[in-house]
Amino acid sequence: MTTTTPGLARDEILHWLESHPGAIEGDPEQLLERCERAVRRHATEAAWLAAKSWAERRRREFEAEAWGNHASEAFVAGEVCHQLAWELANHEPEVEAGSEERLAGGPLRRSLPPRGWHVLEPWIRELAVRQEHAVWSEIVRFTHRRGRSLVREHRLSHDCHPDHARHYPQIAAEVVALLARDYSLHAHPR
Repeated sequence: MTTTTPGLARDEILHWLESHPGAIEGDPEQLLERCERAVRRHATEAAWLAAKSWAERRRREFEAEAWGNHASEAFVAGEVCHQLAWELANHEPEVEAGSEERLAGGPLRRSLPPRGWHVLEPWIRELAVRQEHAVWSEIVRFTHRRGRSLVREHRLSHDCHPDHARHYPQIAAEVVALLARDYSLHAHPR
């Protein structure tokens, strides 16, 4: 998890905004709530999209494998989901410095003078770091459990007879593609 330079707490920021009424447009509480919602939404989306990107890279790697043992679809789904969950747990993305405007939204940035924005920047980054970490943990748990539900939902075969079973990398690429789709749906819920 990324560490940040400690900024002001939410209450302190609200107090600062309330004590500088000419520095902002609109109600300080509403401005802060809108900022908080935007940061949480964008940080959540960024985490799911980072997981999708990781899954797509792994899918391409599996597709590039020329051969592999025969395996049952159910076995591969469970193993690949477990492996991908482990990889994700060990490769948590970081909130990039300078991403505060993207996280909070350009209109909010433009509604504040430079001094007001600089007061909010560390808080926005801290909020994003906490949100992305919480979502990343959720992604890891989701991925780990997803193997069993994929078996049920897609009626994946338990057959591993060499005459009927497919090759491990082929199945793994399909499973990871399903995970990438899941991640995308979580990033952009309908």
